[in-house]
Amino acid sequence: MPHAGGIGPASSVPRRSAPVLRRGRPPPESAARRAEATTYTIDGFGMRVQMSPLNAAVGLVQLVHFAEAETRRRALWRAYAAALDGIDGVSLVDADVDRTVPALCAVRVLDGRRDRVFHALLERGIGVGVHYPPNHTQPAFAAWHRPLPVTERLGGQIMTLPFQQHLTEAAAEHITGELRAALAAETDR
Repeated sequence: MPHAGGIGPASSVPRRSAPVLRRGRPPPESAARRAEATTYTIDGFGMRVQMSPLNAAVGLVQLVHFAEAETRRRALWRAYAAALDGIDGVSLVDADVDRTVPALCAVRVLDGRRDRVFHALLERGIGVGVHYPPNHTQPAFAAWHRPLPVTERLGGQIMTLPFQQHLTEAAAEHITGELRAALAAETDR
């Protein structure tokens, strides 16, 4: 069967299936819009289980360097923990870095200030993020919705700090300094 060409999952989609795919899901949000958002909506169920041969090959090459990445990520998380210690209005979401390899560095921004601090950090050039809004508030899970006030409160507090294994401890200190400044500006309001 003819295909669209290229590399990745789209390369195996028959051309005549494209209209069906377009009806099935709305177009994805732009990366720029997603980077500025403190929430998102899950409208339906879906699974992302495909991996292209190219992605698999890259992953196999990266696997050779996993021990180095593991060490680096743990060290970066610990650098963030030290730099965040003592900052009022923020608490680090703990991770057992002795037995896991952290994928994110999540913090709680307390007192209803998360969204304003998030946008202030973006304006300062810090690439913060918000991941995983509470599932029970999403349209896809409406059938199972029930009030979960603690989950909802925590969901409105959590944001992630930049966390790539190539960041340095100095970068973590800079980022937490900008976080401290954003919180101070927020307190002065």
